[in-house]
Amino acid sequence: MQNRLWLAVLVLMLSACSHFPIGLEEPQVKVMGLELMPSQGMNQRIAVHLGISNPNGRDLSLRGISYNIGIENIEVLSGTTSRVPTLKAYEETPVTVEVSANLLSIARLVEHFTRREVSDRVSYNFDAKLDFSQWLPAMRVQEQGEIKLQY
Repeated sequence: MQNRLWLAVLVLMLSACSHFPIGLEEPQVKVMGLELMPSQGMNQRIAVHLGISNPNGRDLSLRGISYNIGIENIEVLSGTTSRVPTLKAYEETPVTVEVSANLLSIARLVEHFTRREVSDRVSYNFDAKLDFSQWLPAMRVQEQGEIKLQY
């Protein structure tokens, strides 16, 4: 009987750790823009401008972010950073992160566009993991949408 009680307490504790704490809402992440940076040899770096909204009544500090960006369902950009400002309560914080382009994926993307008619819009997907302080669990954020191409 005592073993079952301990097992039940352990299960409750573990399930409580797997969710964002009660009373806190998950921040929202938006891709605000992309900017080509000077290339370094075969490595093309791209600045991704994000807007992270904190809908909570308290500041949230992040230890880091890891992220992937796909175009037309082909993952082409990825990166990580630990240089993230504190997310102020009830504010949208601008965050700029640098990503590196996967050259093989870019070749696949070019081949994809040569096989179909190019439209004025392309689809994208953004996937990020926000790593909060040791007291808050990490959170996954996903966004999908379309980018209008400018000619």
